[in-house]
Amino acid sequence: MTVADNPVASGEDVQSVRRWVRLSYTEPGTHLPALATIARQVQLPTAVVRSALEQLAAEGLVTLHDGYRLYSVGTMTPTERAYRLIRTVIHRSYLPGERFMNRYEIARTFEIGTKEAASAVRQLVAEGLLVGPRGQYVNEYSPEQQRRRVKQLRERAMDLRREALELMKAAQEIEQQMDVDDRPKDT
Repeated sequence: MTVADNPVASGEDVQSVRRWVRLSYTEPGTHLPALATIARQVQLPTAVVRSALEQLAAEGLVTLHDGYRLYSVGTMTPTERAYRLIRTVIHRSYLPGERFMNRYEIARTFEIGTKEAASAVRQLVAEGLLVGPRGQYVNEYSPEQQRRRVKQLRERAMDLRREALELMKAAQEIEQQMDVDDRPKDT
């Protein structure tokens, strides 16, 4: 096999595929379609898309799998997903000292297994976010936790702003294309 048979995606190609993944599949663990489908949508050769996805896998944006569906979004395990969901709900909906759900309520609410729920709660207890014999109460925020929470919220806000700008740009491009397509054609 020569170098020409195995093209390396340019930085611009990787950016195109990264943008497509972020705009199309935001939920971690979601499987991506076949390489040929992605290649058609981003208008790049399949080999270049494969190279770009390999680079994104090295960054952790996608995960490489064996089998029919080669890639999925993110690198999140079921326990990590449960941990993120629970932590997000605690920060958004619960006040310090308030009673939190038990693992069965967590499993039912988030549609996750009780083992994943229990593991996530143990992790949150170890971090000090939940307290009680089985982590049933939200702990008072220490100054360190408050700083970490502020930092996380700001990072999330920046990510949402970036994503919103990308979505707005994509919408504008589609609108411009629609305007060009709707113009009367002179014959």
